[in-house]
Amino acid sequence: MFSPETASESTDLSVEGLAKIFRAAKDVEGQSVAAFDLGYIVSLLHPDRYQFLRIQFSLGRNVPRVPNLVNVTLPPEKQANGEASRLLTAGVGDAIMKAIIEQWSPDKARWGTPVYQKAQGKKAGEVEVGWETYIRSGIDLDHSKLPVVAALEELPNGTLIRLGEKPLDVDIADILAVREALGYPV
Repeated sequence: MFSPETASESTDLSVEGLAKIFRAAKDVEGQSVAAFDLGYIVSLLHPDRYQFLRIQFSLGRNVPRVPNLVNVTLPPEKQANGEASRLLTAGVGDAIMKAIIEQWSPDKARWGTPVYQKAQGKKAGEVEVGWETYIRSGIDLDHSKLPVVAALEELPNGTLIRLGEKPLDVDIADILAVREALGYPV
């Protein structure tokens, strides 16, 4: 939990460090933090509000059309100063995605932007592709159609695909190639 005493401490951005944050968000002092059918929202903010770093969880929802989600808002490249610049690296991106996947076992997850989303013309039921995309086991993926920049990592219940090293520098053609590898129209 954030407090003025811990504000100057570096956050552990390893998979285990992020998993500890997520576990703490699921349970506060032995009490569930869920409220009614809308679940709960936990936001972790960077102490320097100009860093625009927020990790928000919306979980435990039982209302149709209101999905459970984890939303990570990171600073734009020009504002990611000092240690915050590490947040926009493949190592930290992988750690964030793996920690989320480990804690919630989602069917799908992605690290994307509105530009990436708009370029896809995604239909209901399709996996949305981003810089990092997680698909659960059992979803067909034609590895021969993946772009050269695609880095794949097999996880216990699915596959994590990363397109390049920088989250804001993904070629739309690579996103469309992953969609094609998933059997979607491009």
